[in-house]
Amino acid sequence: MDAELWLGLFGAVLAVVGLYYAWRAQGQAAVAESRAAFVKERDDLRQRFGALSETAADMHVLARPSLERIGGTSLLWEPAMHPPAPVPLSAVTVEWQDTPAPVSPHVMRAARRHLPKETKAKRYERYSAAMGALARPTLFENRPSFRLTRADWSRPGNPRLSFGTAQYFDLIDQNEAVAHELAVATRRAPGRVPARRTVPMRRLLAEDPLSLAERVVLPSVGTLTLRRTPDGRATFFLLYREAGHVATGEGTYGPIPAGMVQPASYSPLAHRQDLDLWRTIMREYNEELLGAPEAKGDGGTEVDYAQPPYSLLDAALDGGSLRVWCLGMALEPLNLAVCLLTVAVFEAETFDTIFAEAVERNEEGIVVCGARTNGKITGLPLDAASVVALPRDRLSSPAAGLLDLALLHRDLLLAEPGGAGRAAR
Repeated sequence: MDAELWLGLFGAVLAVVGLYYAWRAQGQAAVAESRAAFVKERDDLRQRFGALSETAADMHVLARPSLERIGGTSLLWEPAMHPPAPVPLSAVTVEWQDTPAPVSPHVMRAARRHLPKETKAKRYERYSAAMGALARPTLFENRPSFRLTRADWSRPGNPRLSFGTAQYFDLIDQNEAVAHELAVATRRAPGRVPARRTVPMRRLLAEDPLSLAERVVLPSVGTLTLRRTPDGRATFFLLYREAGHVATGEGTYGPIPAGMVQPASYSPLAHRQDLDLWRTIMREYNEELLGAPEAKGDGGTEVDYAQPPYSLLDAALDGGSLRVWCLGMALEPLNLAVCLLTVAVFEAETFDTIFAEAVERNEEGIVVCGARTNGKITGLPLDAASVVALPRDRLSSPAAGLLDLALLHRDLLLAEPGGAGRAAR
């Protein structure tokens, strides 16, 4: 073989090698670009939270006329989602009904639409996987959670909620995906309702956004905490959910406490004893106002509810210096999350005793409580002027809805205790 042939073969090999590395570099660039776009879109979603919530609310009210806004907020509900008036939390029956989780191939396919590239040839399979790899917040664990399987609010004296099992990332994979979809669809025309073809996931769920037969619904409990003074006035508290700390609702003001309905440990018994709305609220008080480590469900030790602060909260409930009301459940339009709405009314002396060591910051964000006097928190005034002055575009839907409902039912919620005992539990 002569030298010219050898040189020709060598040149061909070099060309192939060059093409391979060029192809590889191009693939790596495409992956990097896709990932960067995902992170940028999530940042846009956070920045336009308020406007996107309004757009989503308009879309769902139009698609399902029975849905209505709560007051002037974007939080949605319909008559089948709440009693006619607040009921004591103890009136709500919670039961176990573990049925097979719904699986909708159409919803799952639509949820993957805006997932970034994991490799040149493959996209991330789940939103939680992409978020965990590219935009992971401080609190981000796939914890066992309780899935809503049935909700019956038709009997005002005894609403019934049924729950089964699920995992927290089931919520991320759907709720964050449907919110992300809307942010992308409205990016070029922020003030305009997008065409239906650009939001396929939301279109599939528009007529029945609860869709317990179509998707996994993991409800949270949002509690508006009121501190009632002897003159019948009240103050309230919020939590600023810091960006980078939480998986959902970054950069918004939410109710405090608030949390998912989840077991507090992997103990088999926890799935029974922790399927309790009041215990969920108590654990969140301990974490969010007193700074206790989150009950993460990653151990076998069950929570001892006979110890403070749980015993103090139970005693206050028994004695009537704390009343807890349930107002129903509602839908956060942007991410289609379901929130159980509750209001806890503490007599000021009881509140000051239980939360004497209230923290300024917790794992999720900053406690918004007005001025502190010798470490004591007193809250923001519960009146129309104070509520209107809040930044509505940064208020979470549950926080805004609960404040409007609290003003609407002010006379009932702030009535003299009068020995109600556990009636309003």
